[in-house]
Amino acid sequence: MYIDIKEIGPEGLSVDRIIACPPLPLEGGVDARLDRARISGDLFRQDGGISFSGEIGTVATLPCSRCLEAYPLPLELHFDLLYTTAPEAAGKRETRVREDAITQAHFDGERIDLTELLSEQVYLGLPLKPLCRPDCQGLCPRCGANRNLTPCTCQEERAEDPRLLVLKKLL
Repeated sequence: MYIDIKEIGPEGLSVDRIIACPPLPLEGGVDARLDRARISGDLFRQDGGISFSGEIGTVATLPCSRCLEAYPLPLELHFDLLYTTAPEAAGKRETRVREDAITQAHFDGERIDLTELLSEQVYLGLPLKPLCRPDCQGLCPRCGANRNLTPCTCQEERAEDPRLLVLKKLL
């Protein structure tokens, strides 16, 4: 879904759209599934391009990083972007990211891709280590049972590190 730049008048443009979201590939070969997302915000013409400030609301279904069960994660994300047609400095080697470069996005000068905006902002809003709940017990390393559903009867064997045996003799 796109917003044509021709639609943005001198007073700006308010948008409120519902977008069907494609699955987002995550690390480890799994996907985050998204419910339909609502993008709302205001676009204004500026000297350097088009400013777009708004909100994204959706629910992402993610696998828990401990127990691997899928769970819903409601997302309410705010964004402030400046869309420019200036070419990105691809050949430049910078050691630091400029602060204004974080809020800039490139577009072709004719339209803004809302699906790309949605994917980018959702990736930024996802937790690094998604957990279905803070006290998730995870999977048993021996039998693979989900410890949240059933108590595991496996006995954890603690192997002693041979390098530390010398220190154990001192105690």
